[in-house]
Amino acid sequence: MLDQSCEKTLNEQIYNLHMRSNAHSGNGRLVRNYLDEIIRKQSARIATADIPANEMNIITADDILQKDTVTEAYDLEKALSSVIGLDEVKNFIRSLFAKLRLQNERKKMGLTVDSSQTLHMIFKGNPGTGKTMMARMIADVLYHIGVLKTNKLIETDRAGLVAGYVGQTAIKTREVICEALDGVLFIDEAYALSQGGENDFGREAIDTLVKLMDDNRERLVVVLAGYSDNMDKFLKTNPGLISRFPNIIEFADYSVDELVSIANDLYSSKGYTLRNGAKDKLMAILQKAVSQEAFGNGRSVRNLFEHSVNNQALRLSSDTDLTRDELSTIEEVDIEGV
Repeated sequence: MLDQSCEKTLNEQIYNLHMRSNAHSGNGRLVRNYLDEIIRKQSARIATADIPANEMNIITADDILQKDTVTEAYDLEKALSSVIGLDEVKNFIRSLFAKLRLQNERKKMGLTVDSSQTLHMIFKGNPGTGKTMMARMIADVLYHIGVLKTNKLIETDRAGLVAGYVGQTAIKTREVICEALDGVLFIDEAYALSQGGENDFGREAIDTLVKLMDDNRERLVVVLAGYSDNMDKFLKTNPGLISRFPNIIEFADYSVDELVSIANDLYSSKGYTLRNGAKDKLMAILQKAVSQEAFGNGRSVRNLFEHSVNNQALRLSSDTDLTRDELSTIEEVDIEGV
């Protein structure tokens, strides 16, 4: 007999088990094993305590609340705090998390939930603005809220979807989508699928993608990413794309201060310290770089870091008795040639 006070908890945990199961989990067997474990725990409890006879067949909250089956609460704000800038994107993720959490609670209580909505997204912005990073975070959010069974992110592009011969593109695209099921599929520079002309196989990839997105609405979230102008043109190439991607998020370029913060975090995480002169030089380079058309935002910061570490290595290559401070310090001269 189930104690009424823990009926909701049991329902929630069985629901979570279902959401985290896969094609090889056994479905009914998974639940049966879970219930058998509860019964074993109940038996162990009554065997070591003085339980009245009329309560010996009751399952209590102590029998259900098993540490290995309860998922820790997802701390969204902690995850967002590690991301520099991207305030508009962060607010979108907050609103998405809040909406899905409420829908999840409605579903658990048997209330009506709108199942016609889609979570597919368009990420528009210049390179290096954190699109892939935020796609990973969205995969985490959707997993922890119970919308997806895994938090995997499958990354691909035109080369991963389009084949060179008739009939092979649909197969190739289907294979990638099958790999991404129960997770998030991230297609970078998605506009390239429509840039090959009328006889290009990219259009076949788009048609296959659109169909399989609909067929697997509850098991897949697709994120298309690319330059803003190119993505706007891409959405016009297929009349069904706009309605299937209602969530369009613009990724703004980083400011100079944000880029400096990204650089400082990168150097620190890799065990390096910037001298004051190096910091000033870094700031000057970034102030000049942001005005250039081909600037890569966070990607350019990463390149700057790697070049400066290479320069440091060359500067110290003739020294045979290096100190810890020398090995971990980036000087102004190391930034000079970047």
